[in-house]
Amino acid sequence: MDLGVKGKVALVCASSHGLGFATADRLAREGAAVVVCGRDSEAVDAARKSIAKAGGTVIGLPVDLYSADDRVRLVRETVAQLGPIDIAVLNTGGPPTGTFASLSLLQWQEAYKSLVETIVHLSQLTLPGMVEKKWGRVLAVTSFVARQPADLMALSNSLRASVIGVMRTLANEYGPHGITVNSILPGYILTDRMRKVARAQAEAKGQPADQAFDRIASNVALGRLGDPEEFGNLAAFLVSDAASYVTGQAITIDGGLSKGVY
Repeated sequence: MDLGVKGKVALVCASSHGLGFATADRLAREGAAVVVCGRDSEAVDAARKSIAKAGGTVIGLPVDLYSADDRVRLVRETVAQLGPIDIAVLNTGGPPTGTFASLSLLQWQEAYKSLVETIVHLSQLTLPGMVEKKWGRVLAVTSFVARQPADLMALSNSLRASVIGVMRTLANEYGPHGITVNSILPGYILTDRMRKVARAQAEAKGQPADQAFDRIASNVALGRLGDPEEFGNLAAFLVSDAASYVTGQAITIDGGLSKGVY
């Protein structure tokens, strides 16, 4: 299937590894001009080189998405080097794990800034250019815990749901401008972040860390954890021309982990 993103400019946040990398890689292979970014300049450069092997235009920008100034710089440099942004994949690092009682007010404030403020600000920075072009795609990477809260994930359980509310609001407001806005809710995808979460959950239950993935997989309908490439495939579709009538949705990719009917 031709996703119709050839020549589009795609900003993929937190894309030096994990889910962001998988999405940037797939979009680049579809012919989009892609920006990869992250805090570690060496990791960003390695990601850029890896994605560029398949051809196409890829630039790497080391930025700290926690910084408002860096977010402004990220968008400004993207536009300067590649042109107006057509696709914004708004991905951020996960907050600390922990029970409600174990988390301080400062941790709540920092998690809000990382998970919600960052996505709101990047939306403010990228949507005006999409309005001018009468075409755009915004995709927020959240988590299945926004729909089915998980143990030791108090911060994510709460704040990821807030992001979905923001995205649904933007879908209503910007739909008339030819812009789709969606959320994607990954389940247990085998990334470095997932490994940390699994270890934390195993330790809290007094279980050996090496059994964590077996326990998690046993709760997934498909009986396994997801591959980042599978996530990248769905994310690329949702920001493509092929998904032009999909907006305002919170779409779960979790192998059947969530038990709800919708």
